[in-house]
Amino acid sequence: MTEDLIALTDKLNEVLAEENALLDALDLPAAVRLLPRKRDAVAALQGALAGGIDATALSVVDSETLRDSVQRLIELGDANRTAIERGLALQMQLIQTIAQAVPRGRALEAPNYQPDGSQVPARPADAYAFLSRM
Repeated sequence: MTEDLIALTDKLNEVLAEENALLDALDLPAAVRLLPRKRDAVAALQGALAGGIDATALSVVDSETLRDSVQRLIELGDANRTAIERGLALQMQLIQTIAQAVPRGRALEAPNYQPDGSQVPARPADAYAFLSRM
């Protein structure tokens, strides 16, 4: 059981370390492709922990190895959160930069879309009334 916990924690550590490296390199598509592996590793670890841990069955070596692995998991988790937040902030800045670069006039000429994805019909030309009395 202890060996399983250590192996599962190490597996999650490997995925987080790989994801952190990709996030630091701003390779967001590759980082997103790791999501299924990350979910599987978390689910496996949660399943193993749901069974409970018999602390009396832990040897000194296993206990220290598990503690080190969990400590690494905490550190990698914190670094992962920081990298994701930095990536989201950078993405928001990029979107704002692009939005500011589009001239307002071009935005007004752009087609409008309805929630279902269909295009809103063009507005008819403004109507004018003429005085018909001579």
